[in-house]
Amino acid sequence: MPGTPSPSPEGSVAQFLGPCAPARLFPPVPPIPDWARLEPNRPRPRPRPWRAAGGNSSALSWRGGSAPSWAAPPVRIAQAPPPGGHVAQQQDGGVRSVTEEPPRAPRVPRPARAMVTEQEVEAIGRTLLDAAQPLPARFRALFTLRNLGGRAAVEWIGRAFGDGSALLKHELAFCLGQMQDEAAIPVLISVLEDTAQEPMVRHEAGEALGAIGNPDVLDILKRYSQDPVVEVAETCQLAVRRLEWLQNNKEKPSTTPYLSVDPAPPAEETDVAKLREILLDESQELFDRYRAMFALRNVGGQAAVLALAEGLRCGSALFRHEIGYVLGQLQDEACVPQLTAALRSRAESPMVRHECAEALGSIARPSCLQALRAFASDEERVVRESCQVALDMYEYENGAQFQYADGLCKLQASS
Repeated sequence: MPGTPSPSPEGSVAQFLGPCAPARLFPPVPPIPDWARLEPNRPRPRPRPWRAAGGNSSALSWRGGSAPSWAAPPVRIAQAPPPGGHVAQQQDGGVRSVTEEPPRAPRVPRPARAMVTEQEVEAIGRTLLDAAQPLPARFRALFTLRNLGGRAAVEWIGRAFGDGSALLKHELAFCLGQMQDEAAIPVLISVLEDTAQEPMVRHEAGEALGAIGNPDVLDILKRYSQDPVVEVAETCQLAVRRLEWLQNNKEKPSTTPYLSVDPAPPAEETDVAKLREILLDESQELFDRYRAMFALRNVGGQAAVLALAEGLRCGSALFRHEIGYVLGQLQDEACVPQLTAALRSRAESPMVRHECAEALGSIARPSCLQALRAFASDEERVVRESCQVALDMYEYENGAQFQYADGLCKLQASS
């Protein structure tokens, strides 16, 4: 996915809300059909997907979008579509399907994006760098910068890699990858090459280089595909495969209902049983298993969720960590027992436990709360901090706050 897209694409809810819209906390969202009147509702850190019935990629679609792992807010249709369009809502699962896109109506003018000054970007950047700030506040500043985009935001995010929190640095790299701004490539290469950085940070830097989509980084990724740290090596192998796939599929449209930039494209298969078989077959190439993983996420439903949750027992820590992230995107309470068990396991990799904690914060049901509170004082720093951030996500999900990535909103309210 080469290029440097605007953080708020034409016609998106992110543009409607301005720079305060949450990101993957969250990736940009696609254009909204003009026949649909949008009434912004309280955004979710990882938005639930809008799936097009029958795989119609032209229909509305959302991700969770994350991003940390939190994205654009869900919207509701305030006006029935005209004849020829049908909208169905599944009340308990948060999935809405559009079976047919109706004829276009006259375009409704959109509010202009809020103007942001260099001083405001600097103030948000300083909040991100301020180690005296609570970590959840620094996360919110980070995702505000991620939404704003631009070279200044990239530079402020890059300056935070000297921090002592592996969790924060992991999220810095994640955001730089999701922004897909090639200005971030030098700092990401530097982080990948720095063996003093924690493996989960180097891994995320490698994944971000693949997400940006510039084939010029293939040589560096191939070099680190042989890294002695398994998670780093596997990540770079996946990033190489992704870039090669992009080069060979330039004309192939994306059919994913999630707006994240994923480490592998979804498989074309949609049968849950077949995808589950590939997902759990450790003799298959990791790239193909990742493709099955993202296809299961896109299919959705409890059968897919439970199939994905079985992946938490697979051998690769990198794979299990990605399973945790995807389950957080799906926000289905059916996987809470498996996520909780992984978080509680002292034998589990901290990288996996961290992602499972954030997934529980994204799901944000009462069944998630006990484990998050219990491990908010865990001896493993990345687990402890992930639970603290997840509790902030939980509070946001179940509270009255309108924005998660609220750094700019707070700044403007105080001025």
